[in-house]
Amino acid sequence: MAHVRTKNTAPEVKLRSILHRNGFRFRLNRKDLPGKPDIVLPKYKAVIFVHGCFWHGHACPRGQRPQTNMEFWNKKINKNIERDKSDIIRLRELGWRALVIWECELKKQNQNALVLRLKNFLAGKNNEKESDDMARRSRPNDIPEKLRQSLIELLTNFSEELKKSNLRSKVVALVPAFHTLRDLGSSLIPKSQAISARDRIISYLKQYPRTVIDGDELMVVSGINEWARRVRELRVQFGWWIYSGVTFNQMAQNSDDVASFKEMGVDPSKVRPDQYVLMRTEQDRDAAHRWNVLNEIRKKKIAVKDKIIEYLRKNVGVQVTGEELNYLAGDTKEWARRIRELRTEEGWPIVTKNTGRSDLPVGVYLLEEDRQAYEHDRKIPDPVRVAVLERDHFKCVECGWDRTMISREDPRKMLELHHKQYHKNGGDNTKENLITLCNVCHDDVHRHS
Repeated sequence: MAHVRTKNTAPEVKLRSILHRNGFRFRLNRKDLPGKPDIVLPKYKAVIFVHGCFWHGHACPRGQRPQTNMEFWNKKINKNIERDKSDIIRLRELGWRALVIWECELKKQNQNALVLRLKNFLAGKNNEKESDDMARRSRPNDIPEKLRQSLIELLTNFSEELKKSNLRSKVVALVPAFHTLRDLGSSLIPKSQAISARDRIISYLKQYPRTVIDGDELMVVSGINEWARRVRELRVQFGWWIYSGVTFNQMAQNSDDVASFKEMGVDPSKVRPDQYVLMRTEQDRDAAHRWNVLNEIRKKKIAVKDKIIEYLRKNVGVQVTGEELNYLAGDTKEWARRIRELRTEEGWPIVTKNTGRSDLPVGVYLLEEDRQAYEHDRKIPDPVRVAVLERDHFKCVECGWDRTMISREDPRKMLELHHKQYHKNGGDNTKENLITLCNVCHDDVHRHS
């Protein structure tokens, strides 16, 4: 990596050439600006970063992360992403506008569109994702009381406008009040805790984990209209387990999940689509990579069940959230039922908190091993499965292994159910006809039968 160039890369040189041909003059890598932008255009108070798709975690084919040494690469690339976001926020605070151009956007066939995009950006017609999509961004103040007093004064003075007949003058007179109210909302969380709208949203959610939060609350503390997109960024790019009301409603199809959610004070059937719950207060650092994989599978023209098992098989032993599976299924209601079918009819060891893995958080799914149960050990209803595991104290009845004994060297990785009398011999899916075995003992039994 020591040989990886950080200046004068081929994409940078190509973009400079495009700018120069179109009459724009610029400076390079100003060290006095956050992030040392690749291209600085002082005349327009604007900077441009040219990012390599791989090193900066772009959601494109060039940005795919290595499948080996994943912990190292995820840590490195996630750190780059967070630093990039921080640099843009600091630039804005200094009055600079920032644009990110990705390596893949500099392909020859995209140059006409790119030139138009650059001209619009430098002309102030910017609709980039980095912007807050508002003519005026909120301006947090460390002394919210001052904003409150200003708001009262503005509304008091508005009483005179109400007496007038001119509608537009009333509307125009209210604009400062709207801006001040938004400034006040975004000032409720001190700058020392959160600088950007996205930071304020996650700071707010972390103060109320496992609590249903209205989208309107997030709109207030964020100070922007596009708060929902920031929630998605927090979920997809930064790995926060934020569940939407849509996902809760679909998970409500499973009565066991409903009971578990109610224990934590959330009735999934009553959560509105514009409400959210932070399910875990720690970031999932590998989430960004999983969402890239998720997008690839989601685009395939295959059945929802096939998408789910393909995704789970790419994440064996990894906790996958219901929010991921909901997105994978295209927000259709059937995904929760399809997971149950994969487990109880096709024998895939997909476990949840309510199917024998009490150590898992509610609303999380995990494929224990990339293998299906023996054909005659499938089609076991979840209530029977849990009853057998509880009776056998979640231990293998042959060797006594349980999950507390799991280790890298030990081939025993999971518990399975085995029919004492096989289906072909008249055996039923009953508690009395089933026993708990570890995967090694289970294989031995079938090997000698």
